[in-house]
Amino acid sequence: MRSIFLRFLLATLLCTVGWARDEQRITQLKEGVKSLEAVMADSNSPSADRPRLQRKLDSLKQELEILEKREEIETRDRLRKATIQGETQEKLRERLQTVSSVPTVVEARQKQLEVSRAKVTSERDALIKLKADTLGAKAETRQAELDEQLFNKNEEIRAIALQQDAAEYEQMLIQLAKKLREQLLNEEGATPRLSIRTWIEKREALQMHTDRVQQLRGKSASIGRNFQVARAGLESGRERLANLDEELLMLERQSGFLRRNVELERLLATQRAQKQFVGLRLPFLSDQTEALQRAQEIIGSQQKLVEYEVTLLGEQMEAMKEAYVNRLLPPITAVAILFLIYLLSSRLLLPLRYKKEELFMARRLGRYGTFLLITLIMVLYLIEDLQLIAATLGLVSAAIVIALQDVCISFFGWSVIMVSRKFVIGDRLEIDGTLGDVIDIQLLRTTLLEINNWLGVDQPTGRVVVIPNSFVFRSKVFNSSHCHPYTWEKLEVTITFSTPVADATALFERILEEETRQDFADAQKYSTAMLQRYGVEDAEYKPKIYTRITDNGITFSLLYVGHFRDTTTRNKINLRLIAELEQNRHIQLAYKTLSIQTTVAETDKPAAVLHSRAPFATRPAG
Repeated sequence: MRSIFLRFLLATLLCTVGWARDEQRITQLKEGVKSLEAVMADSNSPSADRPRLQRKLDSLKQELEILEKREEIETRDRLRKATIQGETQEKLRERLQTVSSVPTVVEARQKQLEVSRAKVTSERDALIKLKADTLGAKAETRQAELDEQLFNKNEEIRAIALQQDAAEYEQMLIQLAKKLREQLLNEEGATPRLSIRTWIEKREALQMHTDRVQQLRGKSASIGRNFQVARAGLESGRERLANLDEELLMLERQSGFLRRNVELERLLATQRAQKQFVGLRLPFLSDQTEALQRAQEIIGSQQKLVEYEVTLLGEQMEAMKEAYVNRLLPPITAVAILFLIYLLSSRLLLPLRYKKEELFMARRLGRYGTFLLITLIMVLYLIEDLQLIAATLGLVSAAIVIALQDVCISFFGWSVIMVSRKFVIGDRLEIDGTLGDVIDIQLLRTTLLEINNWLGVDQPTGRVVVIPNSFVFRSKVFNSSHCHPYTWEKLEVTITFSTPVADATALFERILEEETRQDFADAQKYSTAMLQRYGVEDAEYKPKIYTRITDNGITFSLLYVGHFRDTTTRNKINLRLIAELEQNRHIQLAYKTLSIQTTVAETDKPAAVLHSRAPFATRPAG
């Protein structure tokens, strides 16, 4: 789906840019043709150059003709689409003129039909009651007459019901026509809002009206079947009435004053009654047929209006889509330019100023900045669409904030890191007991290359540690390279109480001075960074020695500075101390000792086991 969208976006960009380029090219060609014609018209121009200029002029004219034809075709195509849409609107207006805009006549007819239906229903109920009360010898004949009367009443009620349905359909047709007239009046001269939201609304309306067309087609087909049945019933009633006329004529010929027959007279009376009932029934059947035919015509008119509306909506959607694609030209062009600027700057310009970690971070920030500018451009051009998204997300924003609380905190932590610049890529940090060098700072997490841990020395362990950016709000962060890359370190040496303190002090000062001279010189260059940034004097950069008395001897704390990545300084001082102490034997290092006192009890027998006369033995602690 993403690839399809990207291909569509690329095709749109190429089409719109190509259209703009064609217009620019046509202007350039016209200017070129005028210039060449002016040159060739000049009598001072060399005659040897005229064939070449003529060929170039012919080539320009041929290209200009091709581009003008293509532009003419595109213009004609746009006019054709606009004409088609105009034709649909005109057809819809002509169709609306055939529909009455005054619903009062239909409403009066509906009221009249309601009164008639109530009256006929009351008469039918009276016949049903009369039929139930009819008893006696002539009950059978009376029951047959009442059945015929009830059948006629039911047909009359059905005719009135079908007329009411036709009136309701006509009322719906009038309302639909009124709505379409108002819609055409509102859309006349108005430019639709070019947004995805409007396009979605149009599409939903198109789908709804398409479904409405299907419903009307189904209803029209159902009414058509009922119409065929009603017309067949009407034809059958007419045929039966004609047959009854023939039968009555034949029976009347068989009967007479001289040839009276009771059975024949009874049959003749029955046939006359049947003719009367069928004659009364035919108007109701005719009303049913007319009502169904009227309803079918009205449903057909509704269907035609809705079909015109569907066609008009489809044309409006196509025009809106084309206009929306043209509207996307400025933001897409701006996005393409920003992307091109980012590529050129990240590949060509930034490497000239930044190196290694700084280059990586600069490219990362450039990518974020480009994305932010692209987002702002799309927001400015698609603000109408974003309102729909915001309204949708507003219903679930609280749940999103709660569910993504850590993500939001990490994002704001990244913002604090980028704005405050308390640490950058390459700095050495200690976070919650984890020591490592920063190798990446992303929107939600910071990545460290772990240092020390089980190694016991400041060397990478080979592992990376990923920490959410929320740590800037929740944890203490120790930065070993903030403002300058030199930190103070301490080395402790303990001498015995019998060692001359002055000699030891002079030796330690000389070793520190010689081994850390370059480090202190380099650190002195960065001493002003803290003062310039925070207005606070930094420490005095020179070797320092502090002493204290302990249980084992006198402890010297040798303080020196070293680059946070340089792990050889301590090792060099240790090796130098070992070498100097070997040459100065009077300076003795103190170490913990363990004294064991043994008490020998007096005995009458010689002490054969003990070989030492000393009551005490002292040996160093393991």
